[in-house]
Amino acid sequence: MRHGAPPRNAGSLRLLAVALCLSVTALADPRRPSTSLRAGRRAVGGALAPSASQGFPNHGSLVHGRRLEEGPTVRYLPGRTLHWGTEELVGLLERAARTLHQRYRVRLTVGDLSARNGGPVARHRSHQSGRDADLAFFARDRRGQPVTPQDYAVFTATGRTADGRLEFDTARNWAMVEALLSDRQVRPERIFVSGALRGRLLAYGRAHASRGSLVTLASSVLAQPARVSPHDNHFHVRIPCPSGDAACRWGVQLPRRLLHPRRLLRPAHRHPRRR
Repeated sequence: MRHGAPPRNAGSLRLLAVALCLSVTALADPRRPSTSLRAGRRAVGGALAPSASQGFPNHGSLVHGRRLEEGPTVRYLPGRTLHWGTEELVGLLERAARTLHQRYRVRLTVGDLSARNGGPVARHRSHQSGRDADLAFFARDRRGQPVTPQDYAVFTATGRTADGRLEFDTARNWAMVEALLSDRQVRPERIFVSGALRGRLLAYGRAHASRGSLVTLASSVLAQPARVSPHDNHFHVRIPCPSGDAACRWGVQLPRRLLHPRRLLRPAHRHPRRR
């Protein structure tokens, strides 16, 4: 071999180095492929830029957000003022609201989405990146008449409020879940709800759903989130990162104390210290 000439396997070493760099980059970027479509991207006269979700639901921001407007099919829950989200989220809610209105002649009562530019907001740990929305439950009074919610009502495992004045309207709440999960453009990543109410909804779905696949999908999407109080007074809908939103992050940002290497390597069961 000539003096100073590179070794014959130099090309292989360079390829290996590139592969290692790509692997490290993939580990550093925990984004997950999106299942939502970009078909609904807004471009009125080409003047408005599309919305963009950035960061995590609990540590993020919203760019060029779209405002969910009140109308014949949507109403705001009194006192809630955060009505901004990505085009995908707002479009999903609008379409679900129209479906419910056509079927029951009711309006979808919507609580908080995100602030106009996203970021931290009162009452919520998440709702920062335009992908979260709170929806009030449908309820009936003691006479069985539909009630227009003026605030969130907490429902126990019996399907009633603690004072017995309101009953969880399982049929219409299942119809809301069905409308959200049947959307052809955006599929929710999660619909957070308490375990007891989730059980009631799935039982109703099994007895009345026309498609068994819908109940199977609902069983994987309906969930009570970990480390928070039960979602027993509203649905919390979260959509995936929209395709094309390169700065959007899947999942939630964990506290640093949970990411400490010693904590990650700590065994699940520790023996008591010897005295």
